Formats: sequence, C-alpha cells, structure tokens
Amino acid sequence: MVWALPEPELKHKNIDRHDKEYDFTVTWEDNAPDGVKRKMLMVNKQMPGPEIRVSQDDWVVVNVRNYSPQNITIHFHGIEMMKTPWSDGVPGVSQQGIKPGGSFRYKWKATQYGSFWYHAHFHGQIEDGLYGAIIIRPRSSHPDPFHLISKDRHELLAMKKAETNVHPLLIGDHTHLTSDQKWDMTQKANFEDSCYDSILFNGKGSVDCLPANVLAANLGDQQKTFLGMFPGSKMTDKGCIPAEVMSALGGGKGNFNALLPGTFTGCKASKGHTEVIKPNHGEDKWMAIDFIGAINFMTGVVSIDEHDMWVYAMDGSYIQPQKVQGIVLSNGERYSVLVKVNKKGNFKIRFSSVAVPQIIAGNAILSIDGARDLSSNSKPWVTIAGVPTSKNVAFFDLTKAAPYPADPIAKKADSLFKLNMMIKGSSYLWALNETQLKPVDLESRYPVLFHPKFNAHDNVTISTKHNTWVDLVMVSATFPQPPHPIHKHGNKMYQIGSGNGDFKWNSVDEAIKEIPHQFNLVNPPRRDVFTTPPAFTGVAWTVLRYHVINPGAWLLHCHINNHMMGGMMMVIQDGVDKWPKIPAEYQNGGNGVPHHYGY
Repeated sequence: MVWALPEPELKHKNIDRHDKEYDFTVTWEDNAPDGVKRKMLMVNKQMPGPEIRVSQDDWVVVNVRNYSPQNITIHFHGIEMMKTPWSDGVPGVSQQGIKPGGSFRYKWKATQYGSFWYHAHFHGQIEDGLYGAIIIRPRSSHPDPFHLISKDRHELLAMKKAETNVHPLLIGDHTHLTSDQKWDMTQKANFEDSCYDSILFNGKGSVDCLPANVLAANLGDQQKTFLGMFPGSKMTDKGCIPAEVMSALGGGKGNFNALLPGTFTGCKASKGHTEVIKPNHGEDKWMAIDFIGAINFMTGVVSIDEHDMWVYAMDGSYIQPQKVQGIVLSNGERYSVLVKVNKKGNFKIRFSSVAVPQIIAGNAILSIDGARDLSSNSKPWVTIAGVPTSKNVAFFDLTKAAPYPADPIAKKADSLFKLNMMIKGSSYLWALNETQLKPVDLESRYPVLFHPKFNAHDNVTISTKHNTWVDLVMVSATFPQPPHPIHKHGNKMYQIGSGNGDFKWNSVDEAIKEIPHQFNLVNPPRRDVFTTPPAFTGVAWTVLRYHVINPGAWLLHCHINNHMMGGMMMVIQDGVDKWPKIPAEYQNGGNGVPHHYGY
C-alpha cells in the first residue's frame, strides 16, 4: 500500500490560551546520524524529533500520523498523565498500535514542570531514532532552589533566565542495525547484543575506533573478570566484551553464525557531525542544560571539561543543588544543570560509558566564543572509561538528592510487593518478577486500560487501591546482574532503601528495625527512573515507595531496551477502586479524535 505523503511540517498552534498543539508526521527513511546510513523513524523529517516546549498547566495535543511501514506508538516519558492514562502511549496497556497510514491524538495536561522526553514504545523502536525533548516551564509561583547556589540578586536573575532558555541535550547510544534486524539476530544468536557503534548528542556523532592499547589501559575490574573466563580474551576493536563471553554469561548456547557483520567486531571510523551548544544572547553569567538519557543500553558519566555543574533538578523536579564535575546518566534519566559561562573557548561535553560490556565514548562541544573549527584542548574531569582523573572530581550523589521543597512521605506502606528480577536461560531473556512479559505479548492484546482485571495479582500484574502507599522491593535474585534502570509510568517513586543479600523481611518496618541505617524515610530521592545496584557477586535489593493517586494501567519495566524486549516488564493496575472513565473517542480502538473533527 502506498500513501500520498504531504510535506511534513511542525504545526504549533495555540488553540486557546492554555492549549498547545503539535503535528507529528512519522516516516521511515534513510538517515546517517554518525555518518553511516541506515533506515530510521523520523518525525517531521527530523531526528531527534521536534522539541515540545510548553508551560505548566498547558494542555498539550500531539497529532501523530504514521507514514512508516510499521505499527508505532509514542510514550511521553515522565509525564504523569494525570487523569489521561489513555495518552500514555503503551501498546497493549493504554492503546493499540497506530497502524501504517493511521493517526492518533495524544492529549494531556502539563501538571508537572521540568525536563522530560518522548520516545517510541512499540517493540524496540526506540533504537530506530524516534525520540525528542520535552521542556515544561514551571509556574512563576513555584519555589526554586537557586538561592541555595547564590545569594546575589543578579546571579539569581541570570539563573532564572538560563532555566527559561534551557538547552536540552539528548544523549544516546546508536547502532547501525534497525531494531527489527537486531531483535531477529538476537533471537537466532540466542544471546544479547550489547555492542554499539557510536554515541549521539542531539542526533549527532561519529564512530570512533579506540586503539587496542587504550582499551587495555582502561579496563575495569569486572571487565577483567569477564575476559578472564576465556584466557587470552580481549576487548574487540569496537571496545566490546567478545561475543563468546556474552554468550557464556547467559548459559553458553550462542549461535555465532547468526551474528550480522560488524556486530561485535569490524570497527570502521566515520566522520559525522558534532553537536555544538552555545549560550543564548544575553546569557553572560549562567546557562542551563538538560541532560536527557535517550540511551538504549549504556550507562555513562556526563561531564563538561573545565566546568563545574550545579545540578538543580532530577527527572523534572527540583532538588537540593549539588556542585559536581561528573554525573552518572542512565536510561531515561534527566538531570538539569547550571553552568557558569565566564570562560571563553571550546569545551568538550563528554559521555563515557561505565557499562561493563563496552568501552565507548563521545562528545559534544560547549562553545563560549570558541574557535569556529571546534578545535578543543580542554582538560577532562574523567577518563574515557568514566573514571575520575583526580580525587578532587566530585560525582553526583543520589543519596543527597533530597526534593526541593521538602516532600514528606508516608512512614508506613499499605502493601509490599517483592519482585525477583532474573535472567531466564539466555543473556537476552529477562524477567522483572520471575516470569517474562515481552512487548510482543502485550502488543497483541486488547489494552489493559479498557479491559482491566481488578483482582489480578500474579508475576506480571499488580493491582492497587487508590490513596494507598505501595512498596516495590526490586531484588536482583540471580547473579551476575547489571544495574537495571527501573521506570514506572504514571507517577514518580521514592527510593527509601537498598542493600545486599536477600530481602528477608515481610515489611519495610521489619527491615528498619534490623538495619535502620539503610533506609531514609525523611527526605528520600524522588524520580521516575531508579537504577538498582549491580549484583555481580551476590543478591542485592532496592525498595521503591509510591503513592497511588493516579488510577489507570501503567507499565513498570527495565529501561534497557534489550532487557525490556527480553521480557523485563509488568503491568500495574493502580487505583482499581477508582478506575477512570474512558472518553468515547479513545474507546474501542478509537484514535482520540472526536468524530465531529473529521481528523
């Protein structure tokens, strides 16, 4: 089937004083973000897609027309979708896939403020480039923490201006395989492909082939341990743990003949483009940057050469500010930082992987009246492997990231669910709670939101009641396991505790009596993605607490794309006693458009 393609353009219309409307046309076409051409999902012929920038309390409408040959959906990551769960964009949970030639209208209120992003949520399509930034300006009455950075009135005005004009920087790991090619190969090879080709900053980057001696000099302890499983093994020319080792970690039943050329070896340097960020006109004191983890696999350290960063918000909410030189950025996370711009030159904004399977890095440029050729001799805070260059380099500390203003939580939860995360027979097969739930299983279902089972409690479904507090105990039940960035749709959570060994208690209250120093019920960090601790030598656990105030069907999953594709997710039916009434335009496969609109 062929469709006549209109000339895609971004339409940003003020329907009324508080409504912002965007038209997204999604196509499947050639793109070369790192200088190597492949097919990608483009939004209005852009990658990343157009930025959504609105004000808190605006209603946001995103009209999606799908001119690609695949089903798609779009998820607005971190947006709580208060009273609009049908716009969350998860196939099989809140909607059906948007078919080729079809359309869908997402509509939601910007009840929050800060840094968010949107991305594909059908199958593994986030790896195909469908993502973009969302910036929501806070209400003018909302208290900010800038006075904790400086008391000077002029500095405070400059910080507020910088926040208003914040620069989003989407950082992602990029592969030259399409998501379908990768998933098909992975199933045939029977082990995980965790080897990428480049790091992109706002869709720009290059393939960099690191010399063997550089790779050897930057090996971490866990990489040495894994390589030691096969004496004589070394990182591949792409900086990756060899395929034989990755297969062994999942049971050793890999079919290496199924690997596509260039997957783990065969690095070929490319010359793509470099993203350049410059202070806006009038930003002569401070500028603000939103680091957005549009990452599929790699966790890495973000730093700006020769510049301190004041982290003032995390996942779209203000925190007690921290002055740092490095931030560990994982999948789906966002950090908002203020940077002084009183030093002229070109300075590298670096992302250096700290994920065990690969040593890979990339950079953008912060140009403050710097040379046009972007040449830079700036001095780094971290090595290519994300290791501090000196003991004076400070990293962001999550345990000190208290919400600002203070956000008290319940001292006791009403229910507790212990989720046993584990590998399931191969390095690409995972379960969030002993049983796999793959995207392909969900995508073929009628959406849970429209057909809930209110009493469902099993390994892939949790049901809760409105206005209760819930504890999720995330247990890395088998090992070795990497850290897992766990994302809950529908609301933020609080990390109230973590530790090693099995979680042997029936409640957090019992645990606190025995190990009170491992819990924080006073000012715990709040966000929508929490990364569990690594479990390389034994079991580990993390406790997440949240308040059920947003009834609907929501996904809980690991945000590592490989792991989600391998089954590491489940559905939470929040507030089953206050289930939302579905508008007519979204019922029975509706696309969100009232019939009288004729869209």
